[in-house]
Amino acid sequence: MPSSKPDLLVDHGNSRIKWALSGSGTWTSGNPIGVRGEETDYSPLRGVEAPRRIFASNSAGPQALACLEDFCKSQWDLEPKMLCAKAAQCDVTNSYADPESLGSDRWLAMIAARQFCEGPLAVIDFGTAITCDALSAEGVFLGGVISAGPEAAAQALLRKAAHLDLDEIRYTGVFNTDTSSAVGSGSLVFAVGGIERVLTEFQAKLGEEFQVLTTGGWAETLTPLMTVNAVVHPDLVLKGIQVIAGQEA
Repeated sequence: MPSSKPDLLVDHGNSRIKWALSGSGTWTSGNPIGVRGEETDYSPLRGVEAPRRIFASNSAGPQALACLEDFCKSQWDLEPKMLCAKAAQCDVTNSYADPESLGSDRWLAMIAARQFCEGPLAVIDFGTAITCDALSAEGVFLGGVISAGPEAAAQALLRKAAHLDLDEIRYTGVFNTDTSSAVGSGSLVFAVGGIERVLTEFQAKLGEEFQVLTTGGWAETLTPLMTVNAVVHPDLVLKGIQVIAGQEA
């Protein structure tokens, strides 16, 4: 008889750990966990009963992976199954010469997007890094671009130009009359401008009519600033993990 326990799905990013419990047609999202290296506070997960299985994506490097594995072992005596990109999976074909070198978060987001939409797609992840990937109508990953997200870009600028300052990153338009607002708005609007240039070039292979899906921590902020129609899917990577977990039931 199949276990009634849900699976724990984990999307370990550079800034946040997003997680959800999935099983028997149910979906429960948990509070994101801030990433602080070995001092990462996993307390939102401590009240979770032992899951049936743990599936995870990690884009934060080996130290983050080791911390996650140590926590899962000590908390539930379970080892997370780490997912990676493949040559082909779930109706998506990878065009990287070395398929596993494609970030698992990008791969899983495309797998989820393919489940939500038919036809050609652009999948944008607005996180610590911004990724924009093209998926053909046949499900072939055609390639994409990676750049710094708004916070990473702003912090890099502040390190190089010490006379600048930044209180918070929020969009206040382009007619800013103080430096902090100018830096904050600039980090957002230039991110959007760059993405829209990429989408223009995507038309050469995707055609005029393709859908745009966005995800990531900055998606709710940046998507409304775009001039193209785009749909926010906050848990796109987790949904991709759910698809893989369902295949391994």
